[in-house]
Amino acid sequence: MAEQGVTVVVPTLNRSEVLLDCLGDLLKQSYRPLEILVVDQSDRSSPELEQLVVQHSEIIQWCCVDFRGLPAARNFGWRHAKHEAIVFVDDDIRCGPSLVDEHLRSLHLPNVGVVAGGIEKARGEQNTPRRVGRFNRWTATPERGFSAFMEGEVDHAPGCNFSAWYDVLDRTGGFDETLQVGAALYEETDFCLRAQRAGFRIYFNGRARLTHLAVGGGGCRVRDISAYVYGLAHNRGLMMRRHLAWFHLPTAALRLGMLCVSYAAHYRTPVAVISGLKGAAAGWRAAGRPSLCR
Repeated sequence: MAEQGVTVVVPTLNRSEVLLDCLGDLLKQSYRPLEILVVDQSDRSSPELEQLVVQHSEIIQWCCVDFRGLPAARNFGWRHAKHEAIVFVDDDIRCGPSLVDEHLRSLHLPNVGVVAGGIEKARGEQNTPRRVGRFNRWTATPERGFSAFMEGEVDHAPGCNFSAWYDVLDRTGGFDETLQVGAALYEETDFCLRAQRAGFRIYFNGRARLTHLAVGGGGCRVRDISAYVYGLAHNRGLMMRRHLAWFHLPTAALRLGMLCVSYAAHYRTPVAVISGLKGAAAGWRAAGRPSLCR
């Protein structure tokens, strides 16, 4: 049984330099009791990180695991969490001391099961959509706009900054590891939509804010364009079958096809279109099977 307090889960993979800064900011959080649970999938250890863990062993729980995958790391994190409120952040973030306080404030609102946090200068968000955090079912697109400062209900959360109650994660099964393909796109969106279907509110608090550095190396970055497009189409195909009505499918399929063609054209990799078709078909089949959670 999880205890009252907050656990911050930080999956990491070969990013020791940025992780040091991330943990430094998390240690400065004003909220207590606090646990920082690092799920380390890295090839090698860092002496600086080892020293930091020893210095703050009362707060940092370091877990070296023998698997790789962002959904799997998040599942491991919440299942081993000490506290009932779970905050998920990436290893390449910087944040102020009130991040956890703001998440917890919103989690305590009536029937809120998941809180989406704000992202300072969010990557690819030059224009804020009319509705922040909307899942557009006509195109199967999770629209963002998480750089806003507003508060209110949304459909999904940014993967680098969100929180949930242990009970919500337990009741929904957590994160579907079927979505571990490629860059693990949409895994947090799928979780939010399943939590919403279970009757919980998804709430956006733009003041639960951090900066996502989006560093190029490590993590679940995929360099090969064909492999990236396969993973994108696989996960989007799964989302289409699982979360769309039949009348949404034609426009969502058209949007997916346009995405695959645009990647192939931009990177001059025509084979990416074929990879996308194969990925979409595999994702559609995978959606017909039960969710895979660790």
